[in-house]
Amino acid sequence: MVTVYSYVLDTLADWELGYVTSELNSGRFFKKGQQRLSLKMVSYSTETIYTMGDLQ
Repeated sequence: MVTVYSYVLDTLADWELGYVTSELNSGRFFKKGQQRLSLKMVSYSTETIYTMGDLQ
């Protein structure tokens, strides 16, 4: 399985990631039979990160 990492910063504009993460997760534009992707969020801190939309 291929893993895609997204680096999340405090006050990230969460709607910008929404477009790419939804398409990568759905896999609707991938070739038939391709392996799924694993999406992981990473940050510089272990504390809770809040986006501009107040998602945690």
